[in-house]
Amino acid sequence: MTITEYKKSLPKATLNMLNKSDSDRIEFIKKPKFIKHPKAIKLFDKLNVLMNEPQKDRIRSMLLVGDSNNGKTAMLKKYAEMNISEDKEIEDEAFLRKIEHCMYIQAPNRADLHDLYNSMFQWFFVPYRKDEPISERERKMKHYCDINQVKIIVIDEIQGALIGSITKQMEFMSGIKNLSNVLKIPIVLVGTPKGVSLVSADHQLKSRFVPTKINKWNLDEDYISLLYAIEMTLPLKKPSCIYEDEKLYTEILELSDGLIGDIMTICNLLAIKAIESGKEKIDRSMLKTIEYVPAHDREGIVYADEI
Repeated sequence: MTITEYKKSLPKATLNMLNKSDSDRIEFIKKPKFIKHPKAIKLFDKLNVLMNEPQKDRIRSMLLVGDSNNGKTAMLKKYAEMNISEDKEIEDEAFLRKIEHCMYIQAPNRADLHDLYNSMFQWFFVPYRKDEPISERERKMKHYCDINQVKIIVIDEIQGALIGSITKQMEFMSGIKNLSNVLKIPIVLVGTPKGVSLVSADHQLKSRFVPTKINKWNLDEDYISLLYAIEMTLPLKKPSCIYEDEKLYTEILELSDGLIGDIMTICNLLAIKAIESGKEKIDRSMLKTIEYVPAHDREGIVYADEI
């Protein structure tokens, strides 16, 4: 790929950074960004199917499972962002109301149903009483979801509910199931494999929350397309074509253990090294110079650097 072809392929945001200072380009690399990749597209399609189902009793929901740092939260936050619309009934542009059809919240760090409801009320920015009975909170939540046109609820980090007695865990999950019955909209529970036990112990929960796993990345076309998409976000003055260097992209996959968060971290560190070294392109030799602890070594203590 020639430099001219390379520049033509870059998105505008990346292209505009090429003539900036080294420090500005490094800051741009460090900023969080969402990469639209095949796994995200597949997940969005599945969520759209759920969200567009008509309200009904025992509506189908989802249990989304994936390892830490495998992109679950980034994808779900992006999905929530994609499902914001404007209230067309308000004609005055100065008073346009944003309608968020996807409620995204994090589960409490213990099996406490009241804490979960507190987070939901906070999402709506409405006052609430902490001592209200659950039945009253269900009624109010139904009201707020209806008038705000919420079509799907995402509860992230569900494994936090494992902190608590078995009885508390069962009450918590039963409360979520009851809430789904009241709202008649799908609820997506998201977490690491540890959280599966919250659903698997109850037959009704297992049938309601369809388990879906986000696999790690493998050496295939989807992975290559991911690397291409990542490179398009890196403001380097020369093309690296990391998606064509088999030894390089294989080693990146092995170091990252197939986790997208680690894949992006490695690529970002390599890009920063390319800028700092003046080479302006990534090459395999840089892998030995970046301060990165391989994913498979984190269970023990491995130092990324020494002083």
